[in-house]
Amino acid sequence: MKDKQAQADEAEIRGDEAAAAPLSSAAGRGAPPAGDPAPAAPRAAPAIRAGGWMVPAYAGALLAIFLGERVVPTIEWLRYALSGLGFSTLLLVTALRFATALRETGERRAVERALAILSALGVVAVAAYFTTTDAGQAMLGVSRAAPETRARIDAATTVAWIALLVMATVPLFFGEAALAPMRRAERIEGRRVRAATLSGVTLGFAAVYSALFVYAASQLDLKADFSYYRTARPGESTKRVAESLTEPLKITAFFPQQNEVGAEVEGYLREVKAASPQITVEMQDRLLVPALAKEAKVTQDGVIVLSRDSSRETLTVGSEMKSAGAKLKSLDADFQKVLLKVIRPQRTAYLTVGHGELNESTSSPEGRTTKNLRKLLESQNYVIKDLGLAQGLGSEIPKDASVVIVLGPQKAFLPEEVAALKRHADEGGHLLLALDPDAKVDLDPLAGAVGLTWKPEVLANDRVYVRRRYNDSDQTMLVTTRYSSHASVSTLSRHSQQAPTIFPGASSLDKRDDGGLKIDFVVRSLGETFADANGNFKFDEGGEKRNAYNLAAAVSKDVAPGADGKEKKELRAFVVADADVFSDAAFRNEPNIVLALDALRWLGGEESFAGEITTSEDVRIEHTKEKDQVWFWATILVAPAMVLGLGLFITRRGRRGSGRRA
Repeated sequence: MKDKQAQADEAEIRGDEAAAAPLSSAAGRGAPPAGDPAPAAPRAAPAIRAGGWMVPAYAGALLAIFLGERVVPTIEWLRYALSGLGFSTLLLVTALRFATALRETGERRAVERALAILSALGVVAVAAYFTTTDAGQAMLGVSRAAPETRARIDAATTVAWIALLVMATVPLFFGEAALAPMRRAERIEGRRVRAATLSGVTLGFAAVYSALFVYAASQLDLKADFSYYRTARPGESTKRVAESLTEPLKITAFFPQQNEVGAEVEGYLREVKAASPQITVEMQDRLLVPALAKEAKVTQDGVIVLSRDSSRETLTVGSEMKSAGAKLKSLDADFQKVLLKVIRPQRTAYLTVGHGELNESTSSPEGRTTKNLRKLLESQNYVIKDLGLAQGLGSEIPKDASVVIVLGPQKAFLPEEVAALKRHADEGGHLLLALDPDAKVDLDPLAGAVGLTWKPEVLANDRVYVRRRYNDSDQTMLVTTRYSSHASVSTLSRHSQQAPTIFPGASSLDKRDDGGLKIDFVVRSLGETFADANGNFKFDEGGEKRNAYNLAAAVSKDVAPGADGKEKKELRAFVVADADVFSDAAFRNEPNIVLALDALRWLGGEESFAGEITTSEDVRIEHTKEKDQVWFWATILVAPAMVLGLGLFITRRGRRGSGRRA
């Protein structure tokens, strides 16, 4: 008997329940000897529970449906076999889950019921998918609805079944993964399964929300490009030029297929096309359409051709990203330049010479040149010519003059020259006058030709100014954001707080006897500005007065119709009390460029084109000698010292804390 009992104990220690049970029952048939311990109570064998195979079966069923509907949809018999097998398996697995839930009790029953409900939601999602197929839509009558209604129903159903499937399968798989190690246990940890299931629900919600957010964002007509070779988007000005089209304009871009630069250019042109129904855009491979390329005289890739009637202009961008990167950054400005050449004839801008004007200077250490102004005129399809005594400045302004520009003369104009400019204005001519106080000559007669008076005192502001020389003279570098609502400064007026213009040494303007002229002072200085009459760059109490001075004026007047009685002319003059506002140095500030551009457009009768030109060109960073020294010592000494000091502080604090704990 002892041998039998020892064998039973050894079997129980090994966990061999099958061997221990019969020995225990056999020992129980006879009375144990006196003094022997009673045999251990027999253990009930754990029930074998189904369910571990359900998740693989469920996933396999979804895979079969995917293969049938997406991989082999053209093979009818195979499609129906795979889809039918998959759907039938889903139904079978879901039914078994509910049966298992009914058979269980306690925590296990609650867990199995939750998993069964998630499985049923997956079946509903797949059933909703079948309503988007041709057979499903024909069965429900959706195929007979109007195209717009059918599209809305299809979109809504697609979103619904995808979201429902994600919300069902992700928590189901998470919950099953937590339950799998406990399926054969006597009891399960319901909290662990519920936590895993809720995690799956959270992840499913996040995935659905992110997908819907991305889809909604993709429908917005917005694009942000943070790459180095990012393409300039069509600016407000370019879109307005496109909107003004009254005749068809064809744009053909010749790029190889699957070309990176071509994709960027296509995106830009599509946005331009959206601004006007008169524009058509085509993307062509030059080698696939040799006849079209020959007609357009295109012999290389990366060329944009704009054609309108017999007028044709080309813009070369390039087809390699490395070489075309700079062109993409300035694409909007370059495209607008050729667009203006196509839609309207070339105009002539005359710049006066012979008086030491700013445009006669070719080099200056302080940037008192007008190279960028010339480029701006050319971009607006102006041809530039000089106007001096030899060209008629002393007698009669040329008839082809679209605008006459006077930029900061250093010598006084002859009375005959002033009279010629006045006659040109009275006949409906257009003038751009920039009167600079640095010349120390009387420029008031020029202002008087258009009904203004010019005050030569240099303006200063000791509170708001731009640093240039780092001395008191910098107080004459005025900054202003005060613009009127006139069309000549419309862009600056809309963005006044973000578009401060710089006037490096300005005088002021005022009204004379207007003589029927319409005068609008479009730019004014800030209220803290004072006229520095004695030139000491300081505000003198009593002798000087703080005020908002007039820095620029727009003058206009309707004049008598032309000889044919059909053409109505209008005098237009834009007068600025500082020539340096149009210099290359001032053009480093983009609002100064906008000021010149809008003024030129107003003078040319194209104020409807006013707006910003988008550019992504890199801005040159310039430091003074003092700034360079600050950056040098900050990077060489200060920054390393700060890092070293922070490291020592953290190390000592850690050692001190370790000592206290010890």
